[in-house]
Amino acid sequence: MKICAIPLDITYADVENNLISAAHQLNQVEPDTDIAILPELFTTAFIPDAKTIAQKAEPNDGHTIETVKRWAQYFGFAIAGSFLATDGNGKYYNRAFFVEPMGDVTFSDKRHLFPLSTENITYSPGTKLPPTIRYRGWNIKIIVCFDLRFPVWTRNCPDDMYDLLIVPSNWPVSRIKPYKLLLSARAVENQIYTIGANRTGTDKFGDYTVGMSSIYDNLGEEIKETRRNGHIYALLDLTNLKEGRERFPAYRASDRFSIDLTPAE
Repeated sequence: MKICAIPLDITYADVENNLISAAHQLNQVEPDTDIAILPELFTTAFIPDAKTIAQKAEPNDGHTIETVKRWAQYFGFAIAGSFLATDGNGKYYNRAFFVEPMGDVTFSDKRHLFPLSTENITYSPGTKLPPTIRYRGWNIKIIVCFDLRFPVWTRNCPDDMYDLLIVPSNWPVSRIKPYKLLLSARAVENQIYTIGANRTGTDKFGDYTVGMSSIYDNLGEEIKETRRNGHIYALLDLTNLKEGRERFPAYRASDRFSIDLTPAE
């Protein structure tokens, strides 16, 4: 499987301009690619104030996802990322999406909301575990940004093994070391591939450089190839991944656990 992460410079709260920018970048993705990943909140960036959030949030069948569905069909590869969502219930979510060329869409809401911003105040957390997406013979999960810090949230289980973890992100360069360390750690402990697609540019929370996006194999080795346009690629080998698990079946010794998804008091 060939994957691509697109480090997009996101314009604050400007959906149309960001859709144009994303379309331009997707048009440059190599045609034999299977999955292209856009950064976290790729159409709005992180919006902290409630009024603007209410203006920009969209339902699952809104303009952003309908546009992504047309892109996936046109280009012939799946497209993943996250957007500012609402279900019309007065609540707002940082919602990951995985859109397939045939039109199937999987959503997963960010569970862990970043406490150094107002995300944990103005957004609502996800209430379900990340679903397993079956795509072109691979089992895939998608989480968002700060979720990466919580290993239990992505723990691979023998009853529901997955092979690739996708992480649309918005980590500033000041935290580049823990970002890459955590991507590598999630790959090693779960015996999977991981890919972090981080934004570029600048906002009030920090600076974001092109080189932050990355891809790791199941041994925690960085395997990305960077193109002149800043896109990063890797070829993932499912046979080698499964053979590696059988040679060193650490997952069979993993502990069973349950997660309490009720709101904290």
